[in-house]
Amino acid sequence: MSVLTFKYSAIDTAGKGKKGSIRAATEQDAFRRIRAAGLTPLKLTRTVERGPVFSFQRVKEGDIADLTRELCVLVEARIPLDRGLASIAEHDGKPALTDMVRDIAAQIESGSAFTTAIGKYRQHFGDVYIETLRAAEKSGNLAGVMSHLATLMDRQIETKQQLKRAMAYPIIVMTVVFLAVSVIVIFVVPKFAKIFGDQGVDMPLMTRVIQAVGESVKEYWYGYIAALFAIVVGIVLSWKSPKGRPVMERLMLRVPYVGRIIVSVTAGRFARVLSIGLSSGLDVIDSLEIGGRATGRPVFAAECEGISARMRQGQPMAEAVRDSIYLPSFAKRMLSAGKDSAELAKACDVLATHYDRDASHLTKNVNTIIEPILTVVMAVIVLAVALSVFLPMWQMVKLNH
Repeated sequence: MSVLTFKYSAIDTAGKGKKGSIRAATEQDAFRRIRAAGLTPLKLTRTVERGPVFSFQRVKEGDIADLTRELCVLVEARIPLDRGLASIAEHDGKPALTDMVRDIAAQIESGSAFTTAIGKYRQHFGDVYIETLRAAEKSGNLAGVMSHLATLMDRQIETKQQLKRAMAYPIIVMTVVFLAVSVIVIFVVPKFAKIFGDQGVDMPLMTRVIQAVGESVKEYWYGYIAALFAIVVGIVLSWKSPKGRPVMERLMLRVPYVGRIIVSVTAGRFARVLSIGLSSGLDVIDSLEIGGRATGRPVFAAECEGISARMRQGQPMAEAVRDSIYLPSFAKRMLSAGKDSAELAKACDVLATHYDRDASHLTKNVNTIIEPILTVVMAVIVLAVALSVFLPMWQMVKLNH
């Protein structure tokens, strides 16, 4: 069923060393095949196969969401997971996804737990997914939790798609404006400035500044490209670094409107995962920590760890969540109102629905906020470039008269 490849070192019946590779479903199956070939295995190592080159071949978040919904149906129908996964793998699809599903089915068939089997593919499922399912296995509520996870992943994908659609328009407009203004500043304005200079026209300050910028970019274009590249790399490295990421997150929270979107998305995802954790049998403290990690926000994850630590010391939730910068006041009141896990899970469902709706509304209306800003910025740029050309022209007309 599986397509795993193992490299082995072995000795034959004459005591001579042998090396080679073998394909098998599991490590135990590989040992059995090597022994069946008359060899005594000494070392067996699974080869790390390279992932697909093209992005459309890779396992994406949408593929995991579809797989989760199919697994939910299997669990509700009481079909054994190994058989159900094997039937899923038989459908035509991405080779990488098919191989992964077959391997998970083979592991379950050989006696591994479901969460142990998918743990090998943690980079695709994520820590929160696996830990939540592990708690669901213990509580026996696997079907309900699978349904919640499918809903969670659908909402995450929908939010990302809405943000991409909302940002596509302003990015395209700014790119076109940048290219057009660059051509004018670098090539057009300097030529006009030279003509005006030959006519003895005293250049206004605005024209001299734009002319200097154009000449500088034209002569030292490689320096500007290097500086732009360094800025982009610096931002990416800061975002990925443990020290830089919290600083950038706090700065983004202070940006008008953007901060509201981040807070709504974070609060909705946190509440959804917290509800799933409580429904799957986890206690409140563990669910809080998993919910914080699920948001993908290191600052909020650290906040949740602090909230959990204070609750372990006996502090009530109302006081523990008081200083959170990510949770709005409404979320804090709702979390504080839950008297037990059942009530808290219901409150989290309400919060998740509310903030998912709020995040969807905000992302859909991004263009209504960005369009006026783009209009003002474009008007200022066009005005500055136009004045840099027309002011000397008016002075030249005056000189000729």
